[in-house]
Amino acid sequence: MNMQQNEADRLTRAIEAAKKYGRFYCKFISPNDVNLTGAHQDGIYIAKQAWSLFFEEEGAKGENKDRYIKVHIDEYYPFESRVVYYGRGSRNEYRITRFWSNSPFEKEQQVGNLIIFIPMDPENYKVYILDTEEEIESFINTFSLSLANNNAVYLEGDRKDIDLSQQLERRIKEEVSFFNDFPETTELAELARNLHHEIYRKKKFTPDVILLEWIKTEYSIFRAIERSLYKEYLTKPFLDLDPLLAFASGALNRRKSRAGKSLEHHTDFLLSYHKIPFSHPGKSEGNKKPDFILPSNEAYADEKFPSENLIFLGAKTTCKDRWRQILNEADRIDVKHLLTLQQGITVNQLAEMEEENVILVVPKPYHSYYPAEYREKIWTVDKFIHYAKEKYTT
Repeated sequence: MNMQQNEADRLTRAIEAAKKYGRFYCKFISPNDVNLTGAHQDGIYIAKQAWSLFFEEEGAKGENKDRYIKVHIDEYYPFESRVVYYGRGSRNEYRITRFWSNSPFEKEQQVGNLIIFIPMDPENYKVYILDTEEEIESFINTFSLSLANNNAVYLEGDRKDIDLSQQLERRIKEEVSFFNDFPETTELAELARNLHHEIYRKKKFTPDVILLEWIKTEYSIFRAIERSLYKEYLTKPFLDLDPLLAFASGALNRRKSRAGKSLEHHTDFLLSYHKIPFSHPGKSEGNKKPDFILPSNEAYADEKFPSENLIFLGAKTTCKDRWRQILNEADRIDVKHLLTLQQGITVNQLAEMEEENVILVVPKPYHSYYPAEYREKIWTVDKFIHYAKEKYTT
């Protein structure tokens, strides 16, 4: 069985188990989870909103508590791990310890991968780690999760990974009531920005934070539209397998299409807002279409225009493997910038990017998910904007 088939089987098993048991917690593995930050905090961090998947009662500040669970990994013997709540002193967090030491995984290579904990019963948990972008995106899209905050809790259809204000939620419900069909992705992105500005117009956001805010808001709107438009399909039986499969395939493809375009649409608006010249999509050699070429496609095509004044900006939600796709998309530009929402990758991958002259541009709140020794080399969105402004506004 080849590697691609193994990955497909692993993804299928993870999705089937998640659907069967109807509850799970998933998160991107950070350097802190594998003890690469020197923080001396043992184990995998568990978000507070996931406490009910691991304990009968929520942890109380001022006390520690723990329990043991049995972890089941496909094709590996079950082993014990310890779930701990630390509530004493300044700590107030949940972690899973004794996982890496008992598991078959090389923990340092897991940064940026998606780990999924599925409780089969109070004592036994199925665990999967997905390590390719195709697997991760397929799993996320299957359950329509947003991992903008690094993690998500799924409780029998209730996704607790979004924390929007009640006022914004109310406005989203009002706007969604007017939709009889799914809007174009550009329209959806614009609506997200408009609603967010309407609610938070008196608050100032950095480019790094506002980009994430727009993406989270758009996701929330899309989910509300899904619930509204799919209501009839979810309450009436299909009576035949073919229409059910067609409906499921269409819904999943729509989720993928929106998620894939979201970052590009909001980046387009952000560059325009800051009066930075660009072409989107870009055009380089042959029929290649980079995401963004600065200052313009015309400048890129003009051999007299200095190459050092051209900027390449790729936009990929995840970049664990796909970052290599940008290497030959613009031959005139040696150093390429890649904007991503990827929440951490391994030291080896970062070293490969550096060797290929790829500079990661990552929203500042996500920098803590990257190995400490590389954080200074990763650009913020704000730094990229200032870099482009200085180049084209002097």
